Amino acid sequence: MPPVPPPRATLGGFMWLPRLLAKARLLQSEKLPADYAARFCSSGGVDDQFLHFFGLSKEAILTLAALPDEEVIPWFQMHAAGQSLTAEDWNHCAVNLGKEGFPMAERLPVAVATAYQHLKSQNFQTVFEVLEADEGLS
Repeated sequence: MPPVPPPRATLGGFMWLPRLLAKARLLQSEKLPADYAARFCSSGGVDDQFLHFFGLSKEAILTLAALPDEEVIPWFQMHAAGQSLTAEDWNHCAVNLGKEGFPMAERLPVAVATAYQHLKSQNFQTVFEVLEADEGLS
């Protein structure tokens, strides 16, 4: 897969947004590998958590990805639900995805045991840790 920003990369202060946009742009240009395309914004993944947190849809992200970078944050701030939700709110949730008491806690052990078997010997606490290890970032 062509490189995408790491999970903790930010755009306008929002973690995951540059990664999600990169994947959306690759999908639109038909360069996103089939296995990634199948999981793009799928239920239960980090993309879905981001969309749900901000009240956005897959179609909204595809619309957003078609915009030039300088228009992304103004669009995002205008269309994201609950203007009281901040980058700080999301970023706190994002870095804790998979921990007890946060979304994806029940999925993390399953993912490590199946899709990320090659990483099973490590003791991961969060989804971002798994992704970073899988992508050689940690």
